[in-house]
Amino acid sequence: MTVRPRSQAVTAWRITRVLLASAFVVPLGFGPLAAQTATPPPSPSAEREARFDEAVREFARSPRFKGVPEQQVREQIEFVAGNVIFATVHEVGHMLISEMGLPVLGREEDAADAFAVLTGLKLGSALSDRVLTQSARGWFLSDRRNQKENIKMVFYDEHGLDRQRAYNIVCLMVGGDPKKFSALADMTKMPEDRQGTCRGDYSNASWSWNKVLEPHLRKPDQAKTRIDVAYADTAKYQIYGWGFRQIRLLENLAEHLSDRFAWRGPVALEMTSCNEPGARWDLSARKIFICYELAADFADLYRNYAAEPTPQKATAQER
Repeated sequence: MTVRPRSQAVTAWRITRVLLASAFVVPLGFGPLAAQTATPPPSPSAEREARFDEAVREFARSPRFKGVPEQQVREQIEFVAGNVIFATVHEVGHMLISEMGLPVLGREEDAADAFAVLTGLKLGSALSDRVLTQSARGWFLSDRRNQKENIKMVFYDEHGLDRQRAYNIVCLMVGGDPKKFSALADMTKMPEDRQGTCRGDYSNASWSWNKVLEPHLRKPDQAKTRIDVAYADTAKYQIYGWGFRQIRLLENLAEHLSDRFAWRGPVALEMTSCNEPGARWDLSARKIFICYELAADFADLYRNYAAEPTPQKATAQER
C-alpha cells in the first residue's frame, strides 16, 4: 500500500509513454529500401511524446504556472509523472500478489517496490530510465522535507524509510545495468562496495518475480479479462484529471494488464480525490485507487525542495 503520511507521498503521471504502456512499446524498425521511400507513419512513441507536449503546453497556461518557463513546467511534470508511475506500478505489484496468491518472503512493500523498478528496467529506454530516476529523486526530496519540517521517522511503518527506498531503487538500477547507472550511484554517494552487491539484489528480485508470475501469464488462447478504468471529476483537481485523461494513463495500463496476465476475476483502476495523497490497492473493491492529491503533493514537494542543494540533488539530474 502506498497510502501514507506527508512524509511518504507518491504521485502523478505519464505512464502512457513509459512503464506499463501497451505491452512495453518497441521502437518501430524500417523494412527494405523500397519501403523506406515512403514517409513512415508516426511511431507510438512519437504519438505519446506529442500528447505529453500538448499536456505541458496546457499546464503552462494554468495560473499555477504563471511566469514559469515552459522548460521548467516540463521538468516539474516529469518529476510528478515519474513518481505517479512508480506509485501506480507499485500498487500493481500488490494487486498481483493478492490476486495471484503469490508468495512473499520479507516485507510485501519491498517486493512491490522491486516490481515497480524491474518493470521500468525491462523497457531499457531513456524514458523509463528517467521515470526511475525521478522516483528515486522523489524519495530523496521527501526525506529532505521530513528533516526540514521535523517530521519524525516512523520505524515501525510497513514501508521502508524514504531515503532507504530511494537507495533501493538506485541499487536495483545499478544491479540491472552497472555500466549505465554507475554514475547515478556515484552521484547519490552510494559506496562502490555496495554497488557491487547490487547485482545480487537485482538478480534475486528479477528471478523471483519472473518465477512467481510465469504461471499467471495469459496464453494466446485465453480470453482477456476486462479491466475497467475511471477518472472521477473534481473541480479542485480539474487540471490533473485533464492531464491524466490526455495521456490515457489508466487506459494503457489496463490494456497491458489485460493482455499480459490471466486474472482470477475482474479488477479496475480509478483516479479520484481521496482527501489525502496516496495510492492503494483495495482488495474489497478489487480496484487500484490513485489520488489526485498525490499529484498536488508532489508538485508542492518539487517547488519547495527541488532547488535546494544537497548531496542527493544529482539524482534528479540524470541525463
